[in-house]
Amino acid sequence: MITLKEVATRAGVSIATVSYCVNGTKSVSAATRSKVMKAIEELNYVPNAAARSLKSESIMEIGVVFPDIDDYYRSEILKGIVDQSEGKNYSVTVAFSYNSPKMERKIINDFVGKNVRGLIIDTCQPENADYFRKNVLERNISNVFIEHCPEGLNVNFLAFDNYKSYYYLTQKLLGKGYERIAVVTGPWRLPPAYSAIKGYEDALKSKGKEVDEALVVHTDSSKESSFRETMQQLIKNPPQAVITPSESILKGALEAFRVCGLRVPEDICVLTLGEETWNRSNSYPGVLHTSRSAYAMGEQCTRLLLKDMEAPALFQKEFHLLDDNLEDLEESRLEIPEAVRPAPRNRPEKKNDVLRILATSLTLNSIQAIQLLAENFTLQTQIDVEFETCDLQELFDRIVQEADQPESSYDICVYDVSWLRYLANAGVLKNMTNLLEDRPELKARFMKKNLSNCYYHDVCYGVPIIGGTHLLFYRRDLFETPSIQRTFQQQHHLPLRPPATWTEFNGIAKFFTRKYNPDSPTLAGTAIEGGLTEDLTLEILVRLWSFGGGLLDENGKLTLNTPQNIRGFQSILETASYTCQNATETSRDKVFQDFGNGKIAMMISFSEYASKIRDETHSDIITKIGYSQMPGRMPANVGWNLGVNPRTEKMEAIEKFFDWCSGRQNSYYMTILSGQSAVVYPHKNHELIKLYPWLTLSESGQKSSRSRIYPYRGKQKLVKPREIELIIKDLFLEMQEKPDKISELLVSGQKRIEKLFS
Repeated sequence: MITLKEVATRAGVSIATVSYCVNGTKSVSAATRSKVMKAIEELNYVPNAAARSLKSESIMEIGVVFPDIDDYYRSEILKGIVDQSEGKNYSVTVAFSYNSPKMERKIINDFVGKNVRGLIIDTCQPENADYFRKNVLERNISNVFIEHCPEGLNVNFLAFDNYKSYYYLTQKLLGKGYERIAVVTGPWRLPPAYSAIKGYEDALKSKGKEVDEALVVHTDSSKESSFRETMQQLIKNPPQAVITPSESILKGALEAFRVCGLRVPEDICVLTLGEETWNRSNSYPGVLHTSRSAYAMGEQCTRLLLKDMEAPALFQKEFHLLDDNLEDLEESRLEIPEAVRPAPRNRPEKKNDVLRILATSLTLNSIQAIQLLAENFTLQTQIDVEFETCDLQELFDRIVQEADQPESSYDICVYDVSWLRYLANAGVLKNMTNLLEDRPELKARFMKKNLSNCYYHDVCYGVPIIGGTHLLFYRRDLFETPSIQRTFQQQHHLPLRPPATWTEFNGIAKFFTRKYNPDSPTLAGTAIEGGLTEDLTLEILVRLWSFGGGLLDENGKLTLNTPQNIRGFQSILETASYTCQNATETSRDKVFQDFGNGKIAMMISFSEYASKIRDETHSDIITKIGYSQMPGRMPANVGWNLGVNPRTEKMEAIEKFFDWCSGRQNSYYMTILSGQSAVVYPHKNHELIKLYPWLTLSESGQKSSRSRIYPYRGKQKLVKPREIELIIKDLFLEMQEKPDKISELLVSGQKRIEKLFS
């Protein structure tokens, strides 16, 4: 355990001076205080709260760290801990880490600072192994780890035997004739999930069965993640049976099955590892569950902790795996029925209506979410939905061309908000103003900024389905590393923090680019989403707006060669030198992949795509991500709308579809699946904000955002947005070759755009 003396020696000051700094009892110069705080940080010194309060004995307190208490299982563990501690002169204090390594370390620091006698830690994070060794084990603090234990640590450990349970349950299902058996479990990087999957796979192999990876679903253990992953991986081709490890994961999977019309147990057999209670079967009708006693787990881990606290130096650490009492339940609560093939869903025998939707094949999470949830719409309305997807340019052309055809292939089209002016002028979108104005309650469901993207000359041309703004995503763990902060401060004489301006952004990007800083922990500072011409144009436009420029002046006249635009292009050209690869060759998926793999320190992207990096099963830096407003505070307001073919005769069905899309419950589902919503409800839901914290940022960012507006019409001629965007892309490429000719190139670019209208 680090002492005041060691801190004083490291800082080169007296013990008394360190005490003054820690306790604030006397004034100390700023320079001295800085040296002391640096030494405290380097030595990881934790002040002893008991000593500071002059107490002679340790506080009789047990600290308990849970990820959360969102299910019955952990509440029963806590009851066991409290009941076992009662009468032994110990108080129990509980704190929640929410699966955040940083929060977990903060909680432990607080407990250590209060000089707690023992710690019970549930769901510890693997990356905190060294931290636990230095701050818990080396301080001889008695401890018990539940469920998860960092490798290489000599600690007390209790867990239920997930390997044995999953092996047993899988074999039982196979013996009843089940062929397609899925498992929905926790994060792949944590031992409970690993042991569960190993038991499942070994059981399959023992019967000569191949393991189908598509039936192995990993979540972050929350009900929201379970819902999302079940919808994405299991719904299209449902299994015959599913095994889940916890109540939270069970909740999410059951909701996914319910939404899509799968009945439990008629269509799908669901088993879960459940807490022992006499009326548990009534909580989730049709679900079969084991009888693991979480209360007994709480009791046993507390007895083990108290035993350790009596003689920590002499106590031999213990490792226990508890059973689910599986064999005792064979005749009662775990009576698995014979396998049946999934029954037909409650679909209409005869389709009263079929809505045909033309959409983009781009990986837009919200569009994919609608497709996954469309079954729910059919179940509610008896109206079937058929999707046809195509690439971006084909989608634009078909909307324009087919609207005038006697037999068009679509009723509803999904269109980019930047296309609105062109499509409205071309007369290929139905006027939906009366629907919105006659139903104010429907109109009120949408975010105001997103809904405004559906209006042109006071006419409404649909409803928003995707809406968001640019946000800054950064590696919070790097920005908060003390050594990196000090180095940056020394070089730039500024604190390392999320950049507020593009000048700051470029400075930080250069600092994190190994080409310019060999000690950088990342290969590059940032990336530019320029693989699609449309994306590159947006990257450029937000720079121009931030510097006071843009394509059009205040009178709506095309004006490119301005000092503001020159500075904007100079800024993004500099950014391009701090990236992993050429901006025009970098897809959005590649940017997210590089960020998730730790190759870049920052990126600018839309809230619509943020769930890609929030997904624990695909990101190596989960829990290490920071979110902030975009530098310059002039983000693009982007999105996609649902437009209506003016020749369709299915307005009643379309109105029902718009109602369903924007309904409260469906908007929650959409947000869980896609990470954003153009509807107001999710932005007020605390569970979803906790899951996707950028929802509040996106909402506030919309207030300062701007929409893409191009000069689409000139002398009765319509010009496609893409034609203008291609010219902007060409200008960017030419400027990379001739960075000293920006002004001249802007003049020539303006002439090229003006020529489009001639």
